Amino acid sequence: MTTFDQVSDTASEQSTSGAATKWPRYLDATLGFDNHWHPAAFGHELGEGEFLSVTLLGDKVLLTRANGVVKAIADSCAHRGVPFSKDPLCFKAGTVSCWYHGWTYDLEDGQLVDVLTSPGSPVIGQISIKVYPVQEAKGLIFVFVGTEEAHALSEDLPPGFLDEDTHSLGIRRTVQSNWRLGVENGFDTTHIFLHRNSALIESNRLALPYGFVPADRDAMQVFDDGWPKGVLDRLADNYMPVFEAKFDGETVFAANLTGEEKKVAAQISVWVPGVLKVDPFPDPTLIQYEFYVPITETQHEYFQVLQRKISSPGDAEAFAVEFEETWVPDALHAFNDDDVWAREAQQNFYGERDGWNNEQLFPPDLCIVKWRMVASDRARGVRSARGAKA
Repeated sequence: MTTFDQVSDTASEQSTSGAATKWPRYLDATLGFDNHWHPAAFGHELGEGEFLSVTLLGDKVLLTRANGVVKAIADSCAHRGVPFSKDPLCFKAGTVSCWYHGWTYDLEDGQLVDVLTSPGSPVIGQISIKVYPVQEAKGLIFVFVGTEEAHALSEDLPPGFLDEDTHSLGIRRTVQSNWRLGVENGFDTTHIFLHRNSALIESNRLALPYGFVPADRDAMQVFDDGWPKGVLDRLADNYMPVFEAKFDGETVFAANLTGEEKKVAAQISVWVPGVLKVDPFPDPTLIQYEFYVPITETQHEYFQVLQRKISSPGDAEAFAVEFEETWVPDALHAFNDDDVWAREAQQNFYGERDGWNNEQLFPPDLCIVKWRMVASDRARGVRSARGAKA
């Protein structure tokens, strides 16, 4: 593990923009990390024979479900470049036809298998478009973006996410900020000050402090051998929670604790290519996972997933009702809306005002520093507006 002082002594390198930095590949990854699995949608969003267009790391991808299996293909016809998703056509399961001139592709390998407006055309079998590996797990559709052979899905997910005795439910929405601001907002140990007036704290009787003072500078554990790779911060064991805020020696505000409040966020971790795990949250019976998937350099898709251990179909049904009635409005919106607001408020500074070189970090930001370094050193590939590189 690396202390904050050791981080400060680490030699800087240059990003492709020419900036001196201790995390050059992270700084270059304006569109995320290539050669990793990323969630594209929830399974319930895609019925049999339906189509759904998504953008992952700048790639426009068309999803469809054929014979129960999700397929992903580039959302652009090789002929004149129009997106299939404007009016997707399927005349035979396992294929997609372009609405413009009838060019028809096999969803398995992307090969052009027919041209409906020119039978026997010489281009048939000579042209193909990109297809993407797909896996469906825990209610999510994951797409592998990159040029390498797809590795195991588990390598890009936090430990425990794929546990068989769990059930996951979630929502997704588009946030107007770079994806890195999403990851760092979620992992920031002192950003909880932002949530000080959240209705969730009172409605669910949470013991959520205004901030944390580290008791152990080596509180974080870095996982950089094997996969998945990430940083784990044990808040419950290595930090002193701050429940009273003082200014100039006088109490500004304080939490009125009774001792009966629920304790949450015992540990928070973040994993390559950009997945947060808060254990437990927003209730001791739940774990919250957040995925921040780059769309453009100024937008990311925000996947908010709650997971609970279950032992029967009845447990899953009860969770679904509770999810819709309580956790979506009170936690995933009322509470996390604060986070969305904060990320979008940062976008101008980091996107237009060279914030990566002008930010002023302080010791509690060690968690962010460690995440940047692990991601920069260990992510498989980098995607930016200038293209992908190793």
